[in-house]
Amino acid sequence: MGDQSISPDRTRPDPDNSNWTIPRTYGVWELKPGSDGARYRYGNNPVRCVELARDYGSATLIALYTTRLAAKSHADALN
Repeated sequence: MGDQSISPDRTRPDPDNSNWTIPRTYGVWELKPGSDGARYRYGNNPVRCVELARDYGSATLIALYTTRLAAKSHADALN
């Protein structure tokens, strides 16, 4: 994947914007089986996780990256 994934323990909420983390991170999530479309999704953490849980009932974090491209590449490889 090029960029290494990081542990969620290495992040903290951004005090200026609750939609972001420090450092800014992008996650790859697995949707529950039977979900329509691609089973693995990526996006800004934690915003995308909230959206996926709302739209699909649940989403499991697979990996966390500091670059959007790394998260996209990982999700594309899984799909």
